[in-house]
Amino acid sequence: MSHTQVSLQRQWIDLQPDDTLILHRAAGQVLQLHGTPTAPQQAIRVWLTEQGQREDVFLQPGDSYRIRGAGRVVVTLWSGAGARLRLVDGAVRAAAPQPTGNRSRSIQSASACATA
Repeated sequence: MSHTQVSLQRQWIDLQPDDTLILHRAAGQVLQLHGTPTAPQQAIRVWLTEQGQREDVFLQPGDSYRIRGAGRVVVTLWSGAGARLRLVDGAVRAAAPQPTGNRSRSIQSASACATA
């Protein structure tokens, strides 16, 4: 499988069903999940798996995740018609207001969540 490197500069990334976002060398960046502009209250979940980390993470709107390592990070829409993501520098994120409560759910594998 051939990989093409793409550089994209924008504030928001809209993730649609069947889309997969793959990040490399993003240590220290913070991925924030927001509702879609058309359906902000819709049940949205994003599945995030980071190379070198033992557990996968599920995010809901309002949650954020700080990328720990420089390896590959794969982000996939798990439920909902779409999700709006934002990737910000961890230093900038520290100065921004913190979301109320982190509702992310860590699991060992996707199959564990599918059967939960």
